[in-house]
Amino acid sequence: MKILIILNGISGKKKRFYQKIYPALEKIYSVEVLETQYSGHAEEIASKATLEKASVILAAGGDGTLHQVINGVLKSNSTDLPLVGLIPLGSANDFARTCSLTSDPKKIIALLKSNQPKLTDIGKIECLDPSGKSTLRYFINACSVGMGPAVVMKLQKSNKSLGPKLSYLVSIISVFFSLRPQEVEYKTSERSWKGKARVIAIANGRTFGDAIYIAPEAIQDDGLLNSFVVGEVPLLKFLMYLQAIKGKKKIIHPNIFYQTTSEAFLSSPDTCALEAEGELVGQLPAKITILPSAIRFVR
Repeated sequence: MKILIILNGISGKKKRFYQKIYPALEKIYSVEVLETQYSGHAEEIASKATLEKASVILAAGGDGTLHQVINGVLKSNSTDLPLVGLIPLGSANDFARTCSLTSDPKKIIALLKSNQPKLTDIGKIECLDPSGKSTLRYFINACSVGMGPAVVMKLQKSNKSLGPKLSYLVSIISVFFSLRPQEVEYKTSERSWKGKARVIAIANGRTFGDAIYIAPEAIQDDGLLNSFVVGEVPLLKFLMYLQAIKGKKKIIHPNIFYQTTSEAFLSSPDTCALEAEGELVGQLPAKITILPSAIRFVR
């Protein structure tokens, strides 16, 4: 088996990858490692590799690296898609958490040797880019409006001198106390909601934002999206709820609800950004749908 590993070139865990993970894999498989050199590079590499009939592509990085690899594979328009997997080397590793994946080389090898990849659903986003043109993105874990994209934008402006984990935490705290809820309309065939939203997350995985369980019961191959909608909840109360959410508990509140659906529409009278897996993907309006069993994933 030949394996292409697309490694996040700025990962803080790159040294461990070359010291522990790569040597273990190389003893058993034919392995090629390509490091990303700039933003969007992982998507380019994955697209090219898919068109060249790569059999296995592993994203080595966090949720953002996996997001780019998934988009590169699916947007290649190839009818012969590779097996996709993840070596979690990021800060949050939310999709890895959902699938109980680790960076332990023994466990990675065991998964590959089992040769039992699972058909996995993918989310599809049709929205607008900053210039107002239609754009298409895919996600495997989650996308969101409200706090999610605000944190991403805050993080992009920071100098990251505190390191990725602490910079992320500082950005979350800053956004938490400064962000004003935005007017958003959420529609599915089963439900319609309109109001000021702190966060609306639509997920295939169970967590986002580093172990915030927005969809604790999500199944990655059931053909359903999992929505988490938080309206005008007082800030301090939401902070209290956040601890319960991290503990995998569902919140009962008149301005918070959960829903499973196959398709959702989001719109806003204001400019409202949308992120997926820590990457800014566009702005509302957006149509978000589930693509059942879209890829084979090592999990």
